[in-house]
Amino acid sequence: MFRPYIKRTSVLVFVAVINLLLVYISYISYEFKAFEHYDAKIKSTQIMKDALRSTKNFSNDKIPSLSTQSLSYDRFDSGIIGVDSTSSSITTKEGSLYSKVAVTNPNFSALFIQLFSEIDSSLLNPNKVDTIAVSYTGSFPGANIALLAACKAVNIYPVIISSIGSSSWGANQINMTWADIENHLYGNIFEYRSSAFSLGGDQDRADELSSDIKELLKMRIADNNYSIIESSSLSESIEKRMELYLAKSKNYKAYVSIGGSAASLGDSTTMRLFLPGLNLEKDSDMEEAINNAFDEDLIDKDINDIIPVIQKFSEELNIPVINIKNINNLCDWYDLPYSDDSYNSMSMEVGFGELFGIRTPHHRLVVWLCLIISLSTLVWVVLSSISQVNKKMEEIHNEPVE
Repeated sequence: MFRPYIKRTSVLVFVAVINLLLVYISYISYEFKAFEHYDAKIKSTQIMKDALRSTKNFSNDKIPSLSTQSLSYDRFDSGIIGVDSTSSSITTKEGSLYSKVAVTNPNFSALFIQLFSEIDSSLLNPNKVDTIAVSYTGSFPGANIALLAACKAVNIYPVIISSIGSSSWGANQINMTWADIENHLYGNIFEYRSSAFSLGGDQDRADELSSDIKELLKMRIADNNYSIIESSSLSESIEKRMELYLAKSKNYKAYVSIGGSAASLGDSTTMRLFLPGLNLEKDSDMEEAINNAFDEDLIDKDINDIIPVIQKFSEELNIPVINIKNINNLCDWYDLPYSDDSYNSMSMEVGFGELFGIRTPHHRLVVWLCLIISLSTLVWVVLSSISQVNKKMEEIHNEPVE
């Protein structure tokens, strides 16, 4: 029986499938408008991805029991997510697993590019070398690597002083301290390493840990060929750090503090003077509130006697500071995933998020092309069917009459 295309089930199903596919393509398409410094941000994320591949292999070698495991919470397969405090004798304090995972996102390195650009866009000129001062702890190895990646991407030289202490879920395994991780990356991925290490923790001497554990940490520092900052008090540790920084350079463009180092941020009172992210000056409102507060527990304790490193850079040297703490706030402000429900294939994609640009759903050119293709298939079916009918009519008309 003669049936033109327009009446054939197989043809209609084919046209329907094509149109459904075109609708889907239109739906998932988007227009992307890249922000300034997009190339530098992407470069830093690629460098960080390479670094995390290296740390993953390093972790497999240092902790063989993990090589056969796939830790579901190590979302970016970094190998640098530590353990909880009950599983580690070198942990200085409790930490957030969410925060430790969030900073292993390669896109976190783009945050540093953004903050550098807010200080001075000339910092992102790879044809010249600028110097920054950096304080690391073992608590956020992911953020430490993110900064190193950003520095390499735009040719910034970091003068680094680290502390080996770590809160839970950070670099708090004796075979995978920050000294081990950084020393592994040095020469393999990066050309920068810490000028010295302290123990970190309380008073920058890890006073919360036993003497045996502190000696063990000193051995890890020495085994990785780092010098040790040892001091009898927090104020002495701060002064030694400042002497080391100023001996390395007199022309810093920024001071970056990652983690809660006592020497870098001071006590719980002074550390609140500097907000997460870029600080061009102290938070004056917070300072006034603290100065006006009356707390009997602080009487005669001379809380203003100790000026931490971050405050010395900000006030005495008039240098912008970048304070990487309160990771949940930073992720919220800069559109980076943090909680479990914020992770998906798109949010974990390199270059995704408001740090890089704006995505507008339904790319207009794609939508128009899909519409044209859809209409073309319909027109083809109709015209082909008409042609078939006309041809059949001619055949019938030309048949001899008996």
